[in-house]
Amino acid sequence: MDYKIIILGSSYLTELVVEHLAGFYNLVGYVPSRSPAFPGNISLPVLDSFDVEHDIKLSIQWDRKLVDIENAYNVHTGLLPDYGGLDILAHTLVNGDREQGITFHKMVENFDAGPIISKTTYPVFAADTSFDLYGRLSCILPGFVHSSIELVRLLADDQISNCYAYPPRMYHRGPFELCERFEAFQAHLVDRTLP
Repeated sequence: MDYKIIILGSSYLTELVVEHLAGFYNLVGYVPSRSPAFPGNISLPVLDSFDVEHDIKLSIQWDRKLVDIENAYNVHTGLLPDYGGLDILAHTLVNGDREQGITFHKMVENFDAGPIISKTTYPVFAADTSFDLYGRLSCILPGFVHSSIELVRLLADDQISNCYAYPPRMYHRGPFELCERFEAFQAHLVDRTLP
């Protein structure tokens, strides 16, 4: 519990990670996203600055550029370098990929371009929708983030800086139609029961 973490983000996925990490680390507060796609209910103090003592800043679906990137890490809900940017799940389906995943990386000045510390994947099947992928992502995300933080604690800063950084292929928001199952999933995020 001695490891102090500031959380950046306030989405449903952020909430899942916060709930998991709360039993292992001292989560000192969070800086909310400006407009999370699926808002979460984060039970931490809201911070308006980084002037509180912390060991790392952890971004989970945070939608702003961070100026102070010292000891800052990002949980990217796509496989880097192939899926930098936004709307990863929709692009995965449009591109016909057979797997997607999560990337944990050190933050640098450019988005999604820092040294990659860890990755994990999950399968994508031909009949999948964004709903299916979001469900798989939410199942593996909390444990993945926890193990990635432990890896950061084991590695020296110079070792992390030497991890390979790939230039990301960036995707941007676009008009994607969501299936009815995904819209139903959005409606059930509050009580966490899947349709």
